[in-house]
Amino acid sequence: MNRLKTAEAIDFVKAVGPQRAFAIHDAQINERGLGSVLGWLTEETNSGYRYLSPGESV
Repeated sequence: MNRLKTAEAIDFVKAVGPQRAFAIHDAQINERGLGSVLGWLTEETNSGYRYLSPGESV
């Protein structure tokens, strides 16, 4: 199974340059890890990154 590293996700978002970005398939990350990943994606990308809680929609 291949797993995407957070740094790879950041590089991808920077390369694509979307107006908005949302993470998916993050259910295996505990609360502490999720907080780190979300903070890093928000700080390192200029993509309007936003976390959606399970069941939440835009």
